[in-house]
Amino acid sequence: MFDNYKSLRTRMRRYSQNQDGATAIEFALVALPFFALVFAIIELAIIFFIGSALSHAVSESGRLIRTGNFQDCGGAPVFKSLVCENMQGLAGCSQNLTIDVISRPEFKDIQLPDQRELEDDGTGEQVAPDGDFDSAPASTPVVVQATFYYKLALPPQLTRLESTPGSGIRVIKSTTAFLTEPFPPSSACPPTPGT
Repeated sequence: MFDNYKSLRTRMRRYSQNQDGATAIEFALVALPFFALVFAIIELAIIFFIGSALSHAVSESGRLIRTGNFQDCGGAPVFKSLVCENMQGLAGCSQNLTIDVISRPEFKDIQLPDQRELEDDGTGEQVAPDGDFDSAPASTPVVVQATFYYKLALPPQLTRLESTPGSGIRVIKSTTAFLTEPFPPSSACPPTPGT
């Protein structure tokens, strides 16, 4: 009986001092939070990249309205395609982008629309709604606002990056305001994207 106890004690001591597999167990405990953090950082970097690209695109495209090079060139759909082209073909730009171009006699009269929700396109796919597009005559205040609806790749419960809880969407906005130049009534249109 005493030998069995001694043998059991020896085996227990050896088991408690054995380090085989400890690293694997520690990694298993740390891996999930570590990879969740890494992927959340990547998703946040993508959001910052889209925001930067959107700001650049709105500024570049808005310049065409400010100088009078776009007023007679096709309206909202063509302007939206110019913004998407300036975003360097970011995937899903046309389906996820709403453009509002608001022009009034005074800056104080300009009111941007409230945030809109995504709409069903009839096939079950969610797309960005159409925006408002005002023609901007010479020497008139204009505000251009672009709203990009980014579908989060990671579960929103993990990153807390969604704009509206439960939507899985991060809304990214960029706005520019300017006074159009005193340009002549008609001017040449910029080349249409894709031609």
